[in-house]
Amino acid sequence: MAGLGSLQGRVVRTMAAAVAASMCALSAHATDGHQLIGIGAVQKGTGGAGVASAKDSTWVLLNPGAITDLERRFDFSFETFMPYRTLEPHGLFANSFAGKMSDDSIFFIPSMGAIFPTDKGTLGLGLFAMNGMGVDYRASRTILPRLFGHNFDRRTEYGAMKLSGAYAYEFDNGWSLGLALNLNYARFKSDMLTLNFWETQGGNRWDDAFGGGLTLGVQKDWERWRVGAAYSTPQWMDTMGKYKDDLLPLPLDLPQMLQAGAGFDITEDVELVLDYKFIDWSGVTQIGKAPITGGFGWKDQHAVKAGVTWDINDKWTVRAGLSHAESPIDEEVVFANALFPAIVETHATAGFSYAVTENTELHFAWKHAFGNTLTDSGRGDLFSVLGRGTEIHLEENSFTVQYSYKF
Repeated sequence: MAGLGSLQGRVVRTMAAAVAASMCALSAHATDGHQLIGIGAVQKGTGGAGVASAKDSTWVLLNPGAITDLERRFDFSFETFMPYRTLEPHGLFANSFAGKMSDDSIFFIPSMGAIFPTDKGTLGLGLFAMNGMGVDYRASRTILPRLFGHNFDRRTEYGAMKLSGAYAYEFDNGWSLGLALNLNYARFKSDMLTLNFWETQGGNRWDDAFGGGLTLGVQKDWERWRVGAAYSTPQWMDTMGKYKDDLLPLPLDLPQMLQAGAGFDITEDVELVLDYKFIDWSGVTQIGKAPITGGFGWKDQHAVKAGVTWDINDKWTVRAGLSHAESPIDEEVVFANALFPAIVETHATAGFSYAVTENTELHFAWKHAFGNTLTDSGRGDLFSVLGRGTEIHLEENSFTVQYSYKF
């Protein structure tokens, strides 16, 4: 028992030591709005579906109520994220001289977690990079910087992560209930034009914010069926001090979410999972309010996710998944969101796991977000009228590797 306690201590210390490194690795990545569709190679392999069927420690974030099904384990994943985005400004206030601009910067996203079953329930701990977006174009979106010999209003970068601690308990009737406390960290920088018609005082300097929130989850297994659901409260954040006087007067809170779903064993070796996810973007005032009042005009998202897992034998497992949600950005706010092009809607994923030993597994997942293009209709507020015809495009690929150790 002393050796086991020592091992658990090393796991916790390893995760704590990685916090600073993970903060440095926060980068621009966007799928469901500015959220990843899934964390880690296992979760991502089924398109982010599986709220009812826990597989590894990333379920601390997805559904803390489901972690009672897990053994003692540690997981570390590393995602290489490759978005391709373009901007072609048009309209009376746009920098039409810039032509079509592109950005294909690559980002790296680490996550890790651990599960500790006990006689009185299951504990989980995880550090997850899960939100982000951004661009770095060669020329400004609007014409004003060009007229005065400047080149701002072309860069944004935002990233957020969660340090989550969870506890789950399975009752005698088979239902499990779990609660996670999330400590959040976000950072942001931009040189955007503000409602004062000049560059933000932040001047593309990094600023950060801290916050917190809760996630509540439930889950139950039957012989071949399982169901689960998780609700995340709004994740309340501080304001960004360098940007609060002109660009972001309100906090960039993370939205409340609900994900519910079911899993079914088609055979002993093949499982199908199907989930629904709701993201309340309009409930985050800074994101949901109209651009003319300093917001971004995002609408809520309703996502459908499906995945299949096939255990081929004791060594190999393969996965595939689909995820779809309409863009939170519509054609009336394209110009206002040209530097936040979180518009992809449909994702396809595939992956596999290989059991190296009884205690060690390696996992891999590939994700493709099909390209989506939006053009500002000019039928929105003043920003839309002045940016009519502006076109944005986003498509994504990513590769995730994961190491799991059961101890």
